[in-house]
Amino acid sequence: MKKLILIAVALLVSCSDSRSPYGTWTQKADFGGKARNSAVGFSISGKGYIGLGYDGSYSKDFWEYDSTQNTWTQKADFGGVARNSAVGFSIGGKGYVGTGYNGIYNKDFWEYNPALNTWKQKADFRGAARDSAVGFSIGNKGYIGTGSSGSYCKDFWEYDPVKNIWKKKADFKGAARSSAVGFSTNNKGYIGTGYDGSYYKDFWEFDPVKNIWERKADFGGTARYGAVGFSIGTKRYIGTGYDSVLVRDFWAFDPGGISKSPKQFTFDDQMNVAPRTTVKSNTITVSGIDAAVPVSITSGKYSINGGEYTSDDGTVKNRDTITVQLTSSDSSNIMSSAKLTIGDVSAAFNVTTQFIFTDQTKVALNTAITSNTIKVFGFNGAVPVSVTGGKYSVNGGVYTSADGTVNDGDTITVQLFSSENNSTTVSAKLTVGKISDNFDVTTKEAPGSGDDIFVGGKKCFVATAAFDSPMADQVEILRQLRDKYLVTNDFGRKFVAWYYRNSPVVANYIKDKSLAKTAVRAALYPLIGFSWLLFAGYLPSMMVGLLLCMFLFFLFRIKRLNAN
Repeated sequence: MKKLILIAVALLVSCSDSRSPYGTWTQKADFGGKARNSAVGFSISGKGYIGLGYDGSYSKDFWEYDSTQNTWTQKADFGGVARNSAVGFSIGGKGYVGTGYNGIYNKDFWEYNPALNTWKQKADFRGAARDSAVGFSIGNKGYIGTGSSGSYCKDFWEYDPVKNIWKKKADFKGAARSSAVGFSTNNKGYIGTGYDGSYYKDFWEFDPVKNIWERKADFGGTARYGAVGFSIGTKRYIGTGYDSVLVRDFWAFDPGGISKSPKQFTFDDQMNVAPRTTVKSNTITVSGIDAAVPVSITSGKYSINGGEYTSDDGTVKNRDTITVQLTSSDSSNIMSSAKLTIGDVSAAFNVTTQFIFTDQTKVALNTAITSNTIKVFGFNGAVPVSVTGGKYSVNGGVYTSADGTVNDGDTITVQLFSSENNSTTVSAKLTVGKISDNFDVTTKEAPGSGDDIFVGGKKCFVATAAFDSPMADQVEILRQLRDKYLVTNDFGRKFVAWYYRNSPVVANYIKDKSLAKTAVRAALYPLIGFSWLLFAGYLPSMMVGLLLCMFLFFLFRIKRLNAN
C-alpha cells in the first residue's frame, strides 16, 4: 500500500515535469506514514504532500516528499479533524484541503503554508458538506465539485484565495456522481468517470473564462470510479480504479486531436405513409466527435435527446441522440425529404406517401375499367410489382397479371372488368414493393333505382303516383325496403328490375285518377306497415304475438269441440 501511495505522489510531482511519460519505473522510499487509502495529495515547488485517509481509523497526519533526497518528512498534522476522501490542490505556493468524511460529511477548508509548516482555516466550502469530490486549481483559483453528500452532487464552485470567498460556477454538465477523476492543464479543468449507482466513462472540459462545460471524447477504458488522473504537457492521463473489479489499465488523451467530423449516420426511409401525416424517423446517436459541432436541418425538424422539435440551428455533442420529424405530402405517391447536417456530415430522411387509386362508381356492367395513372417514387433500383383481381400496365405497355418489376419514375395503370350485376363492387389490388392500394369499381344501380324512371317527362312510379309525391313518408318507407333488403339479393334485384319495367304504365294510368290512387294506397298499406315494423324492430314481437294468438285460438277451438 505504501508503494502505491508513493506512485500517486510521484504522479503529482510529475505534473510540472515536461519529460515524456514513457520510460521506466524506479522504486522510491516508502511513504513515511501508515499504509492507508482515500488520502489526499498535491504538489508545491517540486515537492509532494500526502496526508489524511483511512487505515482502520481516520488519519490527519501529513507528510512531505523530497524527490531530490528521496525522503519523507512528517509535517504539521492537518488542522481539521481526521478524515478520508477529502480534496486537495495547490495555488501560488500554498496547499488547500477540504471536505471529506469521518462518520459525517465535512465542508471545512484549510490552507497549508509549507514555508511556515502551518495550517490556517479558511472560509468553509459553500456547497453541501460531502466526500469523494473532485478538486483542482486553474491559475490562481481553486475548484471543487461533484461528490456525495448523502445524494450525488453536480454543483461546481470556485475559490479565490486572495479574497477568501467561494463563488458558484456552472454545474457540471455530466450526471451527478462521486469518486470521479479530475485535474487541470493549459488553463482548463477536466472531470470524468465516477459513480452514481452506475459506472461512468464520459469526460468533460471546463473553461473558467467562459464558465462552460464541453463534452470531450469518452474515456477509452471501461466505465469506472476511483481512478487517478493527471496531466503532462498537452496530454492527460487516467488509469486504475474499479469497474466491478480492480483495474490497472492506463490511458492518454490528446486534446489536439479533436475531431469535429462525426461518423456517417443514416435514417430509415418510410413508405406507404398516409398523406398529411407527421412522421418521425428512427433515432440516431452522434459519434466520432470530441467537441460540440453545429447541427441544422432543411424541410423538417429535429429533436436532441428527446427534447422539443425545432428547425433552428443548434449544436450537438458526442453521444447525443437525434430524431427527425416531417409532414408527408398532401398528394399520393410523393416523396418528401428532410436533410439533417451534423458538422460536415449529412443524411436525408425520406417519406413517401402511398399511391392512391381513385375509385369509380356507377360504371357499366361487365365493362373493362381503367384506373387513374400512378407514378413510382422513392425506390432505389428495381422493385417487385404484382396485382390481384385485375391487370396492370407499366408505362403504357401491355396489360398483364404476371408479377414483374418497376423502377423509380415508372407509371402504372390498373384495369379490371366491372361486375355483371348492378350496385356491385369489384377490386383489384396493386402492390409495388411494400406499398399497396385497391382500385374499387362499383356498377350502376338497377334500372329505375333512385327514382330515375320518367313518364311524360316527370319522375314517376306506382308509389309516388299513389301518394302524389316522391317525398311522402310512405314512399320513403318503401324506398328503404328496396335499398336495405330487395337489392341486396338476386331475387330482390330481379323483382326490382321487373317492377321498374312495368310500373311506368301503371303509374301513368293512376296519376290523375283519385279512385285508382285510393285503391293502390289501400293495397300498399299492408306492405308499408310490414316494412315499418321491420325497420322499427317490432316485427319479431308481432310475429310471436300472432303465433301465440293462433295457438290460443286453436286451443280454445279444440276445447269447445271436445265439450260438444
